[in-house]
Amino acid sequence: MPVETLSQNAPRPSAAHADGTTRHGESPAVSDAVFRAAFSQGPEAIALTRAQDGTIAEVNAEWLRLTGFSREEVLGRTAVEIGHWPNEQAREAALTPLKMNGRITDADVTLIMKDGMPRMIRMNANLVEAEGEAYILIFLRDVTADRLAQEAMLASEKALERAYETLNRQVKLYEITEKVAKVGHWVTYPDDPMVHFSHGYAEMTGAPQKMSAPQGIYKQQVVAQDLNIFKNALRQMNGETVEYRYIHADGSTRWIRSRMHRQIEHGVVKADFGIVQEITAERQAMEALQAQLAFIQKITSRAPGVLFEFQAWPDGRMNFPFISAGIEQFIGVTEREVCEDAHQFFNHIHRDDLPHLLEVSQEATRTLTPWECEVRTWPRSGPQRWLLGSAVPEVRPDGAVLWCGSFLDITARKSMLEQLQQSEMRFRSLTELSSDWYWEQDADFRFVHVDGSTESTNGVPTKVYVGRTRWDSGVLGVTDAQWAAHKAQLERHEPFRDFEMQRLREDGSMSWVSISGAPILGPRGEFRGYRGTGRDITARKQAEADIERLAFFDALTGLPNRRLLIDRLNHALEASARHTSHGALLFIDLDNFKILNDTMGHHTGDELLKQVADRLSKCVRSADTVARLGGDEFVVMLEEIGEMPADAAALAETVGKKILLALNQEYDLEGQRHHSSPSIGVTLFFQHAHSLDELLKRADLAMYQAKAAGRNTLRFFDPQMQAAASARATLEADMRLGLERNEFLLYYQPVVDAQARITGVEALVRWQHPERGLVSPAEFIPVAEQTGLILPLGQWVLETACAQLVEWSAQASTQRLTMAVNVSARQFRHPEFSNQLLSLLRVSGANPYRLKLELTESLLLSDIEDAIVKMGELRSIGVNFSLDDFGTGYSSLSYLKRLPLDQLKIDQSFVRDVLNDPNDAAIARTILNLAQSLDLGVVAEGVETKGQHEFLLRAGCKAFQGYLFGRPVPVVQLDLRVR
Repeated sequence: MPVETLSQNAPRPSAAHADGTTRHGESPAVSDAVFRAAFSQGPEAIALTRAQDGTIAEVNAEWLRLTGFSREEVLGRTAVEIGHWPNEQAREAALTPLKMNGRITDADVTLIMKDGMPRMIRMNANLVEAEGEAYILIFLRDVTADRLAQEAMLASEKALERAYETLNRQVKLYEITEKVAKVGHWVTYPDDPMVHFSHGYAEMTGAPQKMSAPQGIYKQQVVAQDLNIFKNALRQMNGETVEYRYIHADGSTRWIRSRMHRQIEHGVVKADFGIVQEITAERQAMEALQAQLAFIQKITSRAPGVLFEFQAWPDGRMNFPFISAGIEQFIGVTEREVCEDAHQFFNHIHRDDLPHLLEVSQEATRTLTPWECEVRTWPRSGPQRWLLGSAVPEVRPDGAVLWCGSFLDITARKSMLEQLQQSEMRFRSLTELSSDWYWEQDADFRFVHVDGSTESTNGVPTKVYVGRTRWDSGVLGVTDAQWAAHKAQLERHEPFRDFEMQRLREDGSMSWVSISGAPILGPRGEFRGYRGTGRDITARKQAEADIERLAFFDALTGLPNRRLLIDRLNHALEASARHTSHGALLFIDLDNFKILNDTMGHHTGDELLKQVADRLSKCVRSADTVARLGGDEFVVMLEEIGEMPADAAALAETVGKKILLALNQEYDLEGQRHHSSPSIGVTLFFQHAHSLDELLKRADLAMYQAKAAGRNTLRFFDPQMQAAASARATLEADMRLGLERNEFLLYYQPVVDAQARITGVEALVRWQHPERGLVSPAEFIPVAEQTGLILPLGQWVLETACAQLVEWSAQASTQRLTMAVNVSARQFRHPEFSNQLLSLLRVSGANPYRLKLELTESLLLSDIEDAIVKMGELRSIGVNFSLDDFGTGYSSLSYLKRLPLDQLKIDQSFVRDVLNDPNDAAIARTILNLAQSLDLGVVAEGVETKGQHEFLLRAGCKAFQGYLFGRPVPVVQLDLRVR
């Protein structure tokens, strides 16, 4: 329906045309802008009332203008309560056809406006259904002027008839008076100073029958404005008829018609005399007639549209006895031309509409019933218009049919209806083609409207949802806590975005959907429900699951891979700190596995690995982790195995012996019996005493001890193998001195676009040790992370990078380059990180839009909310964020959509083997597809060959970094020329 502002909350019934037809399936997301315009700017007053109790649900601006009421006075009240209808009985009587036929067409009713004045209103109404409730859609048009014009025309005709009758009576009376009654007259003689009045004259004027000084007397009797007329007639005495006003003896003003003569005999004046007749009643009748005619002319000139009388005879003759001046605006022909030649009107009706107009008129003439018809004009000049014509017939005595009617300009309404239809068609096309769907709920959160592609995506018909709430329509995949939080948000009437859930399809399969919604509020802010959109995200969820499976699980055995093991080990260390309980790592290597591969083939080796994975999983608890690092290497992580080291070691040894026994059992490899044994290295861990790499290294060293001891045995890590720890301590001390001596340098590696043009660089820290030479970051960065030196080192990197950005900004060739800086998780989590960076940008003058901070996925393992706040604060001033080494972590996928990221970087471990390893190729493609769906940029790291570059280009990657385009070098060696 045409919906005015629709307060964003008014009920949305099926759209209605002015002729009463209904368009089903309209949606307000539809057409919100055009629908609101149609409702608010429509030429007719429109009201929407509830059928049950008559409560006014919505009105448009034309209704408010017509009635004089304000929106606050009417919404939520009935038309009887506000005095629009005189009483309930009148309203019920007028709406009776609606109950019988479902509509009212052109019913004329009298309604009372806010100023207390009744107006004649033409009403059209339809019964419509919206949100499961019946409503009445009412169109009102003020026809008071039309009715007054018709009444005035009828009144004028009657007045003319009365005037003519009066004139006839006056004429007859005058004739009778002349012939039968005594005529009033006056006479003067040359030798007589007196004026002699007849008895009739005395009765008419109240004057005595004889007076002297006639000029003086008449000067006193004749009205001053008519005195000259009287004097001229008195001087000429030529018998011409004159009319003038005089003042009767009783003080009233009356009209006189007089003829004055002079009697002359033989050239001598014998007498002057005048015959008089009072014509007051005749003049009053003529003045009344002229007033009626003036009123008619005034009404017709000011009435909207055109008023007309059209007369047609059975022999084909026709004419317009009357047509108002407005016709010239419509067809460019004056009313005089139309009245003189009726064809002038029909010649300016659009040729395509003329047959219909004639057909309607002929049928109405045959049945003598009112007609109504819409036609287009064919004007001499100016724009084409749409006219709505209507007329009522009357049969004349001579057999002619006289039509009294009007033409109204409905061009604006037709244009609005056309726009409304086009808008509806566009909305329907969009909803049919889009993968999203639109929904609405009432104040009780029941679905009242679902429109779009839900049936095609979910396999569930939309009618299933109507009348139900979301929580009783089969929602899955949501925890109780998430569901409670969502319901609380709805009850607070807050908007929400991207709430994800699962639904069960009719075929039994599951689909993931994401919904977003906003509250519907009434004009007073009252809550009326929710409206929003839904989207099927099953493909995205599957892509995320595929990425997780490819990135974190071994393709052959289905066990967690090294990445997932590292993540779980990190969680285990944190749990160890919380629960003060030890854990253990068991590093397992199969003895002589290479011989099996070489002699029996890799497929046989793969079968052995799968059976080993199955046996290992059965040897541990469900809370423990069994992972495959690669080749024939497995790791078992045991958690919470004792608060005391001795107890933990004993339990770890028990599990190790159980594994030895299980893996020593005979294997059936495709019908061939095979015996295999493992070598197991064990190390304990407690809290964060050692790094993740250190723990794996200890377990690996212990495994080699088992190998050295003859294989098929178990060994614990030897503390004496900690010799490397002293070297690490020395490195820490040297780093502290290096920071004081400014021994660190920044190298820069180019980042290029799809055309190999340099768009920016990544800043990489290097250490120029005075004795060791150039120390690799892989050697000193872990020490810096462990010791906290990463904080001053990271600050130095940011300061140096910002200074370089300022220097580049002064040159046209480099001022648009971006600078990517790696920020460690420890540095980013520092409470003062944001303030320090903001201060640095302000003091250095570096452009924050050219600075990009690269974060690792380890940042997501703890305090994600703090990370989101910091990133949002820095991003608000222009700083960009990139997620480095994407795919090597674990927790990032669950938070990826919440982080204000700009870019993902595909880890070089995936890029390295994209041409050889199908898993790495699949991961790279999946990351690119996921980034595209999230509107994120992607940089591929470690691109070293043209083959890798071409593969990534075909997969949709548009930014690259690696030796193929440039190695990390000092700024003086950096080649920034366009390639």
